[in-house]
Amino acid sequence: MASRMARISGFLVAGLAVFSASAWGFSSGRFTTSETGGPFPGERDCTRCHQGSEVNSGSGTVGLTIAGVAPSGFSYTPGETVALVISFTDANAALSGFQLTMRSGEGCGQPGSLAVAESDAGANVKVVEGTCGDSAIQWATHTQPAIGSPANWEVAWTPPAEDAGPVTIAFAVNGANGDRNRTGDSIYTYSATIEPAGQVSPPVISDGGILLADVVSGTTTGAPNAVAVAQGSGFTEATAPIQGQIDESGKVSTVLDGTCLEVGQTRSPIIQLAADEVTFQIPSDAGLGTASAKVTRGCDTTETVSSNTAMFEIARVQPVFFQFSDDPAGISALHADLTLVGESGALEGRTTRPASAGQDFVTLFGTGFGPTNPESETGEIVTEPRPLAATAMRPMLGEIEVPSENIAYAGAAPNFAGVYQLTFLVPENVPAGAHAMSVLLDGVTSAAGPQLWVAEPQEEASGTCSVGLKVSTGDSCEVQSGGTSVTFEVNEQGQGCVVAGMESTCGDTTVSAHEIEAGKDMDGRWTISKLPAEPVSGGGEDEVQACAVDLVIKPGERCQTVILGLVAFFGVDEESGEACAGAPSVGVTFCEDDGVLDLTAYGAEVARNDDGSWTIKKLPPPPEDP
Repeated sequence: MASRMARISGFLVAGLAVFSASAWGFSSGRFTTSETGGPFPGERDCTRCHQGSEVNSGSGTVGLTIAGVAPSGFSYTPGETVALVISFTDANAALSGFQLTMRSGEGCGQPGSLAVAESDAGANVKVVEGTCGDSAIQWATHTQPAIGSPANWEVAWTPPAEDAGPVTIAFAVNGANGDRNRTGDSIYTYSATIEPAGQVSPPVISDGGILLADVVSGTTTGAPNAVAVAQGSGFTEATAPIQGQIDESGKVSTVLDGTCLEVGQTRSPIIQLAADEVTFQIPSDAGLGTASAKVTRGCDTTETVSSNTAMFEIARVQPVFFQFSDDPAGISALHADLTLVGESGALEGRTTRPASAGQDFVTLFGTGFGPTNPESETGEIVTEPRPLAATAMRPMLGEIEVPSENIAYAGAAPNFAGVYQLTFLVPENVPAGAHAMSVLLDGVTSAAGPQLWVAEPQEEASGTCSVGLKVSTGDSCEVQSGGTSVTFEVNEQGQGCVVAGMESTCGDTTVSAHEIEAGKDMDGRWTISKLPAEPVSGGGEDEVQACAVDLVIKPGERCQTVILGLVAFFGVDEESGEACAGAPSVGVTFCEDDGVLDLTAYGAEVARNDDGSWTIKKLPPPPEDP
């Protein structure tokens, strides 16, 4: 998780610099060793001089990188010097300082040597000598306190010439308030153990670390074929999440980057792997009741290392809906054009609009909905509709049940493994406002949290275009911008068209031109999702090209395609160069780590080129006509 960026506190004034004598020893400036809080003989944690709060109870955060990566993803090479960078942020700290040491063996071994780094972050660092038992030990600390926040310190570490076994790094940071008293300062401690190259630290599953993949609800009971998450540490050395792979049988592979996860005695398909999280599918034959999970690194090699065993429960069904945001909480549904269903302007940088009762079809995705008909095998990428086998399913909006005739589809989501889709027409009797979305499935109610926003009733009418306006075949609306009139209309062929003067841009399922975006709904009408904020000019430069295999997308460009009847795009962020996926009405802001209908999860594959562009290697099959 990226560190929080804190603003420099407003109470820092010019006179604060006079306190630069010491942030560590509150007034004397004297440096005392053995204050890192590390798990070593004789090591303390600074609270004997800085009183009034418990360790790690303040408002700040600390972090450590080794050679630019987190300790969990680093293994040292004997004799190879690397940079240790300590980071600290706390808007309430006027001054800050640190102390770091390293140990090997029984706790008094000195693993190599510490030195001042030749960098800006190393300019305010010194290395001092001391003893631990009969051994000479080094500590690194600041030469003078850093003013304000954030603060960074860099130390150069050269491991010993020979393998020293596991090495533990420990440091403490003092976030001082600058009043030169013993009270009011905050102490933070941190420690990490790293292994020599070629050795693997055991992965660890956290207590209560097996959750269904919506995560937000904290549901600890799973279901056969449901997507779940194991949370912990040390699952891989990779610094970025790794997407699952398809094996020779066409299913999601059970080994990814040498890591596997077993539920009972059965290996599970791994959908995504990160250092602190494994997303996997619960095997269909895992049985019901209490189950065990274990993560192993080095699978199918002679050097395997396994985690602790974590216990969790498996029920026949345990439905949960995925949420696309927890701020505000509950945004879970999508319009047909992939616009998020929420209050207008609810999320900065994203287009959200409420659903219209009796008019809009909305789609939710989730997991844990149980068997389908025909059955889906564990790890299978579903390629066609497979309705739920459950006969007792009741989608609810608060106390209002969605009638069965309003449900367009409830079953496995095509191009996924273990993911389910629910698409329905919002009932006419649902009043405007936010409604708790749930489903009662074979007597089990889905986890609370998801909400569906319903708009105030809006009449269809020709005239001025507005976001959320429904346009039927033969109808049109206009928008004025800077004296230029642009028309959106639906022609007799059911196409949506943007007309500016003599220029007309039309689409069968979506259209995007002159900063107007609209998508075709399941009932054949079109919904406007975006309108121009600035004067519109001709030229058609905003029309989006269609995604295709071998298409090269450069930074700042994007393409559109249709998945499950929903309009999606693939694009490349102009500034970061990241590959992103999402909805035309949202823009290229939803990248891989946001999780909003990532095209990769839908069966698309992309590859980055040396010049920063991306090439589409694979796309899911086009939708069949209903």
